[in-house]
Amino acid sequence: MTGSFVELRRKQLGAFSRAQAIAHGITDKVLQGRCRAGRIQRVYDGVYVDFTGPLPWETRVWAAWLAYGPEAALTGVTALRWYGVDGTWRDDLIHLALPQSRRVVRRTGVVVSRHRDLPARLHSAREPATVRLEVAVLVTASAEPGVSRQAAVLLDACRQRRTTPERLLMELGSLPKLPNRRQLSRVLLDAADGVQSFLEQVYRRRVEQPHRLPAAERQIRVVAAEGPRNVIYRDIEYSPYGLIVEVDGRAGHFDTLSRWRDMSRDNLAATSGKLTLRFGYQLLSEPCTAAAQVAAVLRLRGWPGSAHPCSGTCPVASVSEPVRGVSSPIRGA
Repeated sequence: MTGSFVELRRKQLGAFSRAQAIAHGITDKVLQGRCRAGRIQRVYDGVYVDFTGPLPWETRVWAAWLAYGPEAALTGVTALRWYGVDGTWRDDLIHLALPQSRRVVRRTGVVVSRHRDLPARLHSAREPATVRLEVAVLVTASAEPGVSRQAAVLLDACRQRRTTPERLLMELGSLPKLPNRRQLSRVLLDAADGVQSFLEQVYRRRVEQPHRLPAAERQIRVVAAEGPRNVIYRDIEYSPYGLIVEVDGRAGHFDTLSRWRDMSRDNLAATSGKLTLRFGYQLLSEPCTAAAQVAAVLRLRGWPGSAHPCSGTCPVASVSEPVRGVSSPIRGA
């Protein structure tokens, strides 16, 4: 085998097509003999890998793309994984986009979608061909069942600094037939206003707004000390009253280093006289309880307003009376 063919297979993580082999002087007879000898294995008609045994996901991606030809492009969850975006998806199928006019044979483990404007969706310099990151995020989110899972895909991509709500909104405008566009747009508009995780969105829509709590600042950048590694972000802050609210879902808060970083952030807030309340997924089932706790602390720290119950059974009703004799709001804390 020529050195260029070895390099080609290395780039394609072991996968290669019959056409590529023939272009490098390898005949069908040689390919068949190497398959019988167990030196290579056939994945699809006309597509092989140069090793035996299970195929890593990345090699399966190359094999699927080669099977459908250069007009195909990675899309959806497959494109997100190829870009290196972290997510909770369990889908190991290979998702490929094809031009609307293509008629192809279905292959095991591959999901095909067709698009009239596929060339306009592609990244200009990715190999194998891949839709732009924003397209992949939106396509993946639109296919998720329920607004909560749709929001998680969008907001996780933004939280990981892979893209921005503004870029996603702009891309959404170019996809008029995308399912669930209205829900996606609503989530992204919130994200553009500072909501950077699904739980932050839940806090805003089910805790802060319906109970008429004061509007908070979000994703406050704080420099703990000199150096880029000492920059931290506070999820939600009621600055005039020295109250910080952190919402901790699994993403970004599941490892030891993240927990230690959160502890240091809370300790830093305490040294400046600020109090931190922390909530998790109980916001989904007990938003009113969270609102009552936040309202109580805000009023103890000088908020002159009053929270409002969102229903007749809302526990905020029990703390809706103004607190007398409290100190004035904390300024400059």
